Amino acid sequence: MGLSYQVWCLMVLSYMMSLKGAEAQFPHACTKPEALQTRVCCPLWNGSPCGFNSGRGVCAPHPAKDLPKPVDYRVNWPRAFYDSVCTCWGNYDGFDCSQCLPGWRGPMCMQRHHVERKEITDLTDSERDTFLSNLHQAKQTTSSRYTILTSNDTTVDGNYVFHNTSVYDLYVWMHYYSAKSYAGSEKNAAHRGPAFIFWHRVFLLFIEREIRELTGNQGFYIPYWDWTRTKDCNICTNKYFGGVGKDGRIDSASPFSKWKTICPFQESLDIICIQSASGHLIRNPGKDPLYKTLPTAGDVEDTMAMPLFDTPPFDKTSKNSFRNKLEGFEIPVDSRRLNNSMHNLVHRYLNGTMSLVPTAANDPIFMLHHSFIDKLLEKWLQDHSEATYPDSDLVHPAQRAQAYMAPFLPLRTNDYFWGRDTYSLGYSYSEHSLPRSGAGHNVAKHDESRHNSKMNMRTSYLEESSTSGVQWQWPVVGVFSIVLLCVSVGAAIKCSGKKQSTQDGPTEEKDSGLDYRSNPLYGVWVKEESGTSDKSFSSMDVASCATHLHNAAPRASSEGRADNQESAVNVEVQL
Repeated sequence: MGLSYQVWCLMVLSYMMSLKGAEAQFPHACTKPEALQTRVCCPLWNGSPCGFNSGRGVCAPHPAKDLPKPVDYRVNWPRAFYDSVCTCWGNYDGFDCSQCLPGWRGPMCMQRHHVERKEITDLTDSERDTFLSNLHQAKQTTSSRYTILTSNDTTVDGNYVFHNTSVYDLYVWMHYYSAKSYAGSEKNAAHRGPAFIFWHRVFLLFIEREIRELTGNQGFYIPYWDWTRTKDCNICTNKYFGGVGKDGRIDSASPFSKWKTICPFQESLDIICIQSASGHLIRNPGKDPLYKTLPTAGDVEDTMAMPLFDTPPFDKTSKNSFRNKLEGFEIPVDSRRLNNSMHNLVHRYLNGTMSLVPTAANDPIFMLHHSFIDKLLEKWLQDHSEATYPDSDLVHPAQRAQAYMAPFLPLRTNDYFWGRDTYSLGYSYSEHSLPRSGAGHNVAKHDESRHNSKMNMRTSYLEESSTSGVQWQWPVVGVFSIVLLCVSVGAAIKCSGKKQSTQDGPTEEKDSGLDYRSNPLYGVWVKEESGTSDKSFSSMDVASCATHLHNAAPRASSEGRADNQESAVNVEVQL
């Protein structure tokens, strides 16, 4: 059956619209005028867009959302900037498919990778010094991969500038970009809704990988801080993240006293990250009378007892919601008369840089705090395997299951990591070396026999996987391949497909949970590798599909489109 070039491209587009799965922010190559004008973010890897010639991925149009033009261009990521981005195959990942998915490593991303996140006070002196040294290196080293965006007004198309920044400050900016409320609203992409915990899980995985690539330390991980084991900030010392002076400044004997913050908070909702790095880290732990305590083991127990992941209306007013209780908006009835609990209370307790959500990641304690939140999430998910991500129109559009997490590339939907446990993502959590004592203090600890059994099973699996050495590009079970014949440039492309079955043994790729083999373009690549397909079909044909569709499709004018959101107003920014 003959198909025109346009029809074939539309078929590819239709398929890509069915994909779940961008890391983010703005790769250097995607901030150049050509990329912004063509609205294509598909950087070259090894000579072809998204590493297509190497079988890593394809430059693919992503689904257009049937939504009005947003007041704030951060809504509906990444439609304000790009129509086509990389979709990676197999265990490949990254904005150009040059990296490996979490849990994998090696030149072909075929080796299992696993770290065990420890409690921060369990680190040996050497482990602690290495961790802190890696953080300082990330703070001082300009990212060779990404830039950040600043804007005076997020409601005006094109009113932004890209800047170079350090690896750590890139991480700070990402949280600022997503945590600051959209213009005219108190909603954002990463808080006050069901995406809260999973957005931060992806966020931690992102900075872990960037620091590993920067330092070459593949064993780098983010420890967790179990704040239920202390009545005060036991890591606010020069041994860890710096002692605190009377004015809230970090003790001058600590290297963290020299850290400067970026993106100082601005009340105007339409400003994104004034980049001037002039502020210092501030902490006044426990000095605010409204937030003078840390969450207790009892608070954790109450939170873990919640039977439902989230409940209507899926925001900060949700009741009997594990997500909302863990985030800290559903406050326990106790003698402390708290205004916030759990996650929120820790931010407020530190009473400084950490207390304003958009700027909070400037303080490195932020990542340890969220590592513990992630640990609690994993324990709850293990105990509630029947739970599901909310599927409701009541969920804010930015946090719905199929909405893309902003500002990550390659694209990841909010529900993408549901059902993927931490082991599959390359990490697990060790229990604190000091056992709890007293009633209610063992709630966060796994049953020892269950934990050991799972560890033994995982260890055996990882050892088996690391030695298998299977080439993932060869089909395992029913693979559809397309024999693509190019008659002439600009003429028709004839496609015929036939089903081919193989009986190869099980491979590691099954464990990755990705169905890249069903992608018709992957079938083309397999044929090319085996030397049986028409070599005239190249990766540039794939990349040109996005441009062709972009040029051929009618573009809706930015003027006169419906606008459902209210005009910008000043609202109180809360946790």
